[in-house]
Amino acid sequence: MIRVVGADGGIRHGHDDIGRGPTTIGGDRAVAGNPLSFSSMAHQSSMTVKSILMNIVCVLIIAPIVAGLIVWGAWTMADINSPPGLAPDIPLPSATTTSSIIRPAPHIPVSGRTVYMANCAKCHGVTGDGNGTEQLDRPARSFLAGGFSFGNTNQAIRRVVQHGIAGTPMPGFVGVLNRPSIDAVVAYVRKLSPPTIDADTSAATYYVDDRPVVIRGALPARGEWEDPQPRGILIGGTDGLTVAYDSDDVRLRTVRQGAFVRRTDWEGRGGTELEPLGQLIHFPGAAPPFTKNGRPIKASLRGTAITGTTAAIRYTLPGVEIEETAAAATHGTLPGYRRTLWLTGNATGIELAVPLSSTPEPLGRGGQYDWWIGGQDIVGIRGGQPGAASVHLPTDGTIDILVLPGADPAAARQAGVPLLEEAS
Repeated sequence: MIRVVGADGGIRHGHDDIGRGPTTIGGDRAVAGNPLSFSSMAHQSSMTVKSILMNIVCVLIIAPIVAGLIVWGAWTMADINSPPGLAPDIPLPSATTTSSIIRPAPHIPVSGRTVYMANCAKCHGVTGDGNGTEQLDRPARSFLAGGFSFGNTNQAIRRVVQHGIAGTPMPGFVGVLNRPSIDAVVAYVRKLSPPTIDADTSAATYYVDDRPVVIRGALPARGEWEDPQPRGILIGGTDGLTVAYDSDDVRLRTVRQGAFVRRTDWEGRGGTELEPLGQLIHFPGAAPPFTKNGRPIKASLRGTAITGTTAAIRYTLPGVEIEETAAAATHGTLPGYRRTLWLTGNATGIELAVPLSSTPEPLGRGGQYDWWIGGQDIVGIRGGQPGAASVHLPTDGTIDILVLPGADPAAARQAGVPLLEEAS
């Protein structure tokens, strides 16, 4: 028997074998073989099985996954919010507050005395009295006695330290000391000297500061064998070099080092010569500077130009244009100057005389230069085909002329210059 509670609260009794006869369930008569009644019961059984299976899946599969995700998320957040090596629940110790700004190291000024002792004392003495340990062919300058070769200004002394004094044992340090070191040693040697009073500069004296200066006027004779040149050009460089040219045939006359020029050519009806103030360090001989097929050829002046700190003189030869510059130079420890000629056109057959005051003697090739010597001056030329006393210019290109006045033979050999006893 099946005991069922009906919808109205009554109790109905029926047989447990449905196939035996009618049974009342929930107040409704169930007729044997009624398809609706059996479909409803089957549907209820199917829903019950699906619910049980869903519960099993949720409990055994989904719930562990969700729990694992929750635990992993909590661990990750704790790891982000906690410093490395510490658990999230361990309190951090208090730390002293520090600045995060990175400050540069303090500037240490260059010691002029240190630079002097390392580079100058062996010639000029520890105290600056000129009595150093180096054996020289002439006494070194005594700073204690006062006076400098090219003036007592910082600029004049700096030029000497950078480029040396050609024709003397004073070397150039432009490739050895940087600018702060040179400035420091300049200030130091000035302190070694007695106090000086800068001379009153008149309008007649010209100085070169941070830009080259070009002046035209009459040039004095180089000696008793030569007359003054009424038309000349003086080019003063920022390195203290002064180069003089004839205007008529663009012939190099003299090269000086030091102060620039004093002019009074507005006096005496304009006939007064320019007065170069620098020390004469070199001049070429009387030979014509350019020849072709053995005959002298004349250069024609085109003008001068200044670009930044470089001054150039421009002239033409038959078939070729030339732009020439000059600047102080150091070869090894030997001070001197360099002329550079830029050729444009066709210089075939033109020869350049080796610019020495006496007959050049070839020394051979050393480094990138072909070398000659005349008296105590040494000249190296690169960029052309060397001859006995001249160089064949290239069709176009560049010619470098390096002049080392009064070069010391030992220093020249050390700088790669072959000397007479070594030349084959």
